[in-house]
Amino acid sequence: MTSQKHWRDRLLGTLQGQLQLATYVTVFLGFTGASCAGLWVSERNLFRQHSMAVEQSAAGIALALERLPDPPSRLRVQQQLESISDKRTIFWFQQADGALIFPRSPLQPPSSYVLERAQARPSQQVITDAQRRYLTKEVLRLPSGATVWAACDVSVSSLAFSSYISWMILIWSVCLVLTLLVVTVLVRRIVRPLRQLSELTETVTADTLQNSHVQFSAAPVEISRLAENYEELMQRLSLSWSHQRKFVSAVSHELRTPLTIVGGYIKRTLRTGDTLEASQRKGLQTAEQETLRMRHLLDDLLDLSRGDSGRLRVSQQPVALRPLLEQVQELAQSAQQRSIVLQLPDSAELIANADPDRLQQVLLNLIENACKYSGPEAPVELALLPSAEELTIEVRDQGIGVPPEDQDRIFERFQRASNAPAGEGSGLGLSVVRLLVEGMGGQVSLRSQLGRGSVFSLHLRPVERADHT
Repeated sequence: MTSQKHWRDRLLGTLQGQLQLATYVTVFLGFTGASCAGLWVSERNLFRQHSMAVEQSAAGIALALERLPDPPSRLRVQQQLESISDKRTIFWFQQADGALIFPRSPLQPPSSYVLERAQARPSQQVITDAQRRYLTKEVLRLPSGATVWAACDVSVSSLAFSSYISWMILIWSVCLVLTLLVVTVLVRRIVRPLRQLSELTETVTADTLQNSHVQFSAAPVEISRLAENYEELMQRLSLSWSHQRKFVSAVSHELRTPLTIVGGYIKRTLRTGDTLEASQRKGLQTAEQETLRMRHLLDDLLDLSRGDSGRLRVSQQPVALRPLLEQVQELAQSAQQRSIVLQLPDSAELIANADPDRLQQVLLNLIENACKYSGPEAPVELALLPSAEELTIEVRDQGIGVPPEDQDRIFERFQRASNAPAGEGSGLGLSVVRLLVEGMGGQVSLRSQLGRGSVFSLHLRPVERADHT
């Protein structure tokens, strides 16, 4: 069933398949109709020639029989029948009382089966008897009621016609196959520009807008116009995307300063405001948290904007992971107000090729994300797993998990898991994580199960001690 559905979709679900199917059906019907019509006309002409030859032979006996006395003698009738009969065509005379007179010759008269079938229908017909075919016809009817019949042996002609049909079928099959192959090649060539345009469209991203160009040689006018429209669309999108990046970068940069000032005044007020009421202090603390959240959002937007424009600065230098992870643990515990479990190996000092500030930013972002989607009592673990090929830092939680269908796109911008609570997060944090990790020459991956939690892994390149020293 799956295979049948696959072929049905491949044949009817694409423009190329529909064009091929329509052309195949049209060519098949055209070939079949033309061949059948040609064979029918050929057979009709063949029997018409035999019928005309019989009628021409019968014209002479008609004049001769009219001169004979009525009723004519048997001997005279036989003589007239012998004069026009030959090896292929035999004539016989049927008297008014039904008696039959055949010519006196070595030719065998038709069998009783042929005679009965012929007399049953006086008009022209083809009768097959003992692998022989006869064209029978009543060629003359006298005023006395007597009739003259003819039976022409068309077996040789039928055999030749059958051979002709066999050759026609063979030629028809070969021509049909060749035509369908040519049609297939032409259809593929026609839809090739559309396929190329579709493949190019699938690879278009925000980073490749300026480099997405389509050039077709000897393409139809409609395809050329479509390619031109595509080029113009890409140019407009590229210009719009460029303006958007500049706008986001400018707005994010301009908003950071007032937010920093507002955050500073709030902190100062909280430290020196001994006369503040509990509700006022709570409100200022909420404002401080929202200011910090907005500051993080602006930082993410700035990082993404700089990454798009190629101005993101991420260094790659030897970084001792043990002290950095201990520092991240302390900062995360202070910010999230929960215990962060740190798991370090017993091996010697491990050094990775990374940017220390950016790596700390990435880990704090992942820990914050883990705490956001985990219960208040659920543990969050930060683990370092060394190996000969790479150093892996894992952030593990026991939260809600990410559905399998969302895991491939969870690192894209503004993408959030379908089971994430409404209003939680902007969908930028994980895209920034991937941007920074890849800028450090590493990779980030996700393993997750619904209801059992997620594991975000950072894969960094290790630095050998000799290189470090």
